[in-house]
Order: sequence, then C-alpha cells, then structure tokens
Amino acid sequence: MHKLLLLFAVMALTLTACSSEPETKQVTLLAEDIVWSSDLIEAEAGQMIELTITNSGALDHDFVIEELGLDVLLTPGQSETVTFVVDEAGSYEYICNIPGHQDAGMVGNLVISGSD
Repeated sequence: MHKLLLLFAVMALTLTACSSEPETKQVTLLAEDIVWSSDLIEAEAGQMIELTITNSGALDHDFVIEELGLDVLLTPGQSETVTFVVDEAGSYEYICNIPGHQDAGMVGNLVISGSD
C-alpha cells in the first residue's frame, strides 16, 4: 500500500513539474542620463516578466516597447514596476522616447526565446 501511495505521489509531482509555467523573471533596469543600465533583457515565451524601471538620472526618461504597447514615463528619482507576458519568441526593441535620447543610445532589446 505504501509503495502505491509513493508511486501516486511521484506521478503527481512529475505532472505538476511538467505542466508548470516558467518562474517569473524579475528585472531591474536603470534609466541613467542617456543610457540604460542594460541593453539586453532575456526571457522565455509565456514567462511572466516583472520589470522595475528606475530613473536614476537628472532628466525625464520614457521606457517604450511599441510592439507590446508599453510606455512608462519616469521623472528623476521615480520608479515603476510593470508586469507583462510575451507569448511569441522574438526580439523587441526598447527605447527612451524622449527627443534625442534614442539617437544618443538609449536603446536595448528584449529577447524572448521559444518555450520548451
């Protein structure tokens, strides 16, 4: 009887592990004056992304991923956390949309890999 219960417990854990979604990806991104602290964010398709953006510079900064409809305006010293999921693998450019900032190099890529 104990072996049968153990077998069911192992099967239940295996099924739970196989059907679970990827862990939430937590990312912190600093908007400094005319530069992002990272120009690459990586996650898996279907994975929850919790992105905390902090403006540590002296100017306003705007985090934008046009393809995903994300647009977060931050004044100096302000932080905001956005949570989102990208279902399709691909590369999504993020920029600062304040005039002149993208051209000065405030550009990065969110790279979403295919889920297993």
